[in-house]
Formats: sequence, structure tokens, C-alpha cells
Amino acid sequence: LVAGTLAETREATSRWGDSLNDELRKKENNRLILAKHTSLLKNMKRKLILAKTKVAKAEMALAKVQEYLSPAELPTDLETVTDEERFLFRRIGLKMKAFLMLGRREVFDGTVQNMHFHWKHRELVKIVVKGKTFEQVKHIAISLEAESGGVLIALDKTTKGYSIIFYRGKNYKRPQVLKPRNLLTRRRAMARSIELQRREALNHHISVLRHKIWKLKSQLVQMRAAGRKQDAELLQTVEDDLSSDDDNIQDEGDEAYLQTYGSDDEDDADDDSNEYL
Repeated sequence: LVAGTLAETREATSRWGDSLNDELRKKENNRLILAKHTSLLKNMKRKLILAKTKVAKAEMALAKVQEYLSPAELPTDLETVTDEERFLFRRIGLKMKAFLMLGRREVFDGTVQNMHFHWKHRELVKIVVKGKTFEQVKHIAISLEAESGGVLIALDKTTKGYSIIFYRGKNYKRPQVLKPRNLLTRRRAMARSIELQRREALNHHISVLRHKIWKLKSQLVQMRAAGRKQDAELLQTVEDDLSSDDDNIQDEGDEAYLQTYGSDDEDDADDDSNEYL
């Protein structure tokens, strides 16, 4: 018979404390919102530190692969081609059905080897490059001209991509070694492509994280300055923005970056023969 009596109320107050009114409940809710917001900010900073560590690992792996690359310089005694010959070679090259497709490995020893295979039967070779900007394709064309010894005729944008036309020259002699030793092998070229793609993705990820951190800091200052006028909808808006583009980059350990690219026992003859038509 003590239910609802003064004795029960005093006992509950001594055990559990005073009941929360609307003002105390609102103050506690605002404190939880600030704590959660601060936790999100710390999490973003932790992700930023982790991303910078991954960029450092990717730079180390890329430098390890680049040690095997020593590009040749463009020769000064290139054969001269007249304007009439260049115009004719350009028209013939663009109409050629046989071409070399340059993939994500870009310029490596197998690319130059396939160019010499092509020049065995034709004076011209057409190389098609997809998914690159004009500046990147121009750099690839200059590299191929220096490594192969051919003459760059034209660089045009077609429906299949950028087409690069090379002329083997009037005094062309097939070299004894078709694969230049100063270029990367097929395996190392693939490793370079992976590390470049990884570094680009990480740099983009870091820029996104920095923008999120700046946004969280600014809104956290606004919430603290508002005092009792803190609103839970503000934190909900920030959390929705953060959850809309969560990062999927995971820490794969050092093995995912520092692989062994030094093995030279590669059988590339069968694979390279399928890269030209």
C-alpha cells in the first residue's frame, strides 16, 4: 500500500535522483549532440592521418618501380619529312585498319617491340590511345618517337580515341634487340600503372577529407556559440552529408604497396604478339 505515497516518492528520489524536467532534458540532449559531433571530427582526422600514410607508401612503391626506367632522349638527327610526304602519310595512316592499342601500361618495352614487328611489313604504324588528355597523348608520342627511332607524322583525335602515326624512316634498319633495356617490362609497367592510380585516388580522398573536416569545424563552432539555441537538426544535416559519400579505401598493409617488381623471368612474347593486329 505504499504505491503513490510520499514515502515512495522520497525513496525513489534518494535512489535515482530528481526527475528530469524539460530544461534539464534539453541541456543533456545538447551535450550529447556536441559530444557526437566532436567524435565525428576526431574520426575524420584519424582517417586523414591514415590516408597520408597510404600516400607515403604509394610514393615509396612508385619510386621503387621508377628505378628501372631510364627514358631515352630525343635524337637530334631525325629524318626530315616534307609537307607533301607528311600529308600523304597522315591520310594513309588514318585509313589503316591495323593498329596498336595502347593500354594502361602506356610505354614499355613490349610497345616498342610491337612497333618494330609492324614496321617489318609496313612503313607506317598507327597507335590508338583512349582515356587520355591531349597533353598526356603528346607526352606518349614524344616518348615513343625517342624510344623507337621513328618519325612522328601526326596526332589526331578520332572516334576510337587519339591516333598517333609514326613513319619508320627511309633508312630504317631493324635492330637486333627489339625490346629496349632502358624501359620497363610488362610486369613493372603494370605495377607503375597501379601505383599511379592508387596515388591519384588517395590524393582525391585526402582533399575530400579536408573539406569534411573544415565543414565539421565550422559547424561545431556555430553549435558551441549558439549555447542554448543548439538544434539537433544541424547535426543530422552534417551526418547526412558525411554518409552520402563515405570512403571505401581500406588499409591493405605494406604488402599491397611494396611488391616484388624485380623478377625478370617473364614470358612476354606470347602476350605481346596479341597486342597488335
